[in-house]
Amino acid sequence: MKRHLNRRSLLIAITVTTAAPLAWAQAYPDKPITLIVPYPAGASVDRIGRTLAVELGKRLHSSVVVENVAGASGTIGAKKVQRAPADGYTLLLGSVNDLIVGPAALKSGYSIRNFTPIAKLSTNSTVLVAHTGLAASNVDELTAMVARAKEPLLLGATGVAMIQTIGGTLVADAAGFKVSPVVYKGGAPLLNDLMGGQVQVGTMALTGALPMIRAGKLKALGIISARRDPTAPDIPTVNESKTVKAAEADLWTGLFGPANLPSPVVARLAAAMREVLADPTYQEGEFKAGSIASEPGDPKAFQQYLQREELRLSPLLANLKVE
Repeated sequence: MKRHLNRRSLLIAITVTTAAPLAWAQAYPDKPITLIVPYPAGASVDRIGRTLAVELGKRLHSSVVVENVAGASGTIGAKKVQRAPADGYTLLLGSVNDLIVGPAALKSGYSIRNFTPIAKLSTNSTVLVAHTGLAASNVDELTAMVARAKEPLLLGATGVAMIQTIGGTLVADAAGFKVSPVVYKGGAPLLNDLMGGQVQVGTMALTGALPMIRAGKLKALGIISARRDPTAPDIPTVNESKTVKAAEADLWTGLFGPANLPSPVVARLAAAMREVLADPTYQEGEFKAGSIASEPGDPKAFQQYLQREELRLSPLLANLKVE
């Protein structure tokens, strides 16, 4: 027997269908959200993630719990989010390292297109730092010191496939000296060895090094960027030296979900992120920590930014070798 929808039934069906996504968005989230930080506790990105978890939880009226899943330049944590259900309850604090550099260098089996971009969170600088007892106080003096030593410079790095590590290589190549990377599992152990003198020079995120630079426990040799960092304007860039030009190793972080995250969930998270980023107290706290909070935006603008980043970094990554 054929069944026919009358006009009233059809209107009800349409109403229910169109109202379902709205109801879902209003209900989300109804349980705790896990924010995967793909680096160890104590890393500079971990601080950013823990601050975000608190602020995002306030706006979503839900608990946001940080889970550190470290290893392989952040790609292990990123893979965990890639495999997670696309329901908005497992999110990634992603960065240029785990979403562009790591996948290209380590052949991790995923790309940034396997994730849903929600909001750009921050911009951060990479800094070349040294033990306070190092004879050199800038890149030109470091170059002369390495030339006199006639052997590669031991250069501490926070991972094998990181923009910070690439930054150190760019400086060395431009200055004309060789480096021998000493790879650490995160910024905290590198900081300890730099302050203890076990390694003399290293590259890391400014957010991790800045407290020690301000306390006089580390020496800043230069920001690896085209311009000085507004959070530490007294530190010159490496490109202000006589020996180095056009070396850039800028960092960024953002909030991501698995691929195919439902649009109502993306919209809810993006709205909450705009509130966080527009908060003057949050902006000031990040600035004091050496991190520049992004301007509030939308997922489409973030997606376009990511496409530009892939193009910018592709020449560097084409020559990147991980031993």
